[in-house]
Amino acid sequence: MKKLDRPALEKIAKVFSAFSDPTRLSILQELKEQAKSVGELVTAVGVSQGNMSKQLQLLYEAGVLEREKVGNQVFYSVSDELVMPLCELVCDKLNRDAKATAELNFSI
Repeated sequence: MKKLDRPALEKIAKVFSAFSDPTRLSILQELKEQAKSVGELVTAVGVSQGNMSKQLQLLYEAGVLEREKVGNQVFYSVSDELVMPLCELVCDKLNRDAKATAELNFSI
């Protein structure tokens, strides 16, 4: 892999920072199967409309979500098929770490 320049690294950091908030991860979890409206996401995630709009905007600007306006509603969906496998990789790592920690605790 070649060395990336600063602007490229900043773009990568922006994408990774989109995954750094539990509310945003909850939104991604809700959108795993299908697109949902802002109202549906507010209800499912349990945050205020204002907070939801802020989090959706951050995910959209990072290129993680796409949106479609239908009438007076906006529907969001995951924009790239790699988003969920990336989340699964992190979950797998955490599960391995937890298993290793549990094994260490039992061996003491």
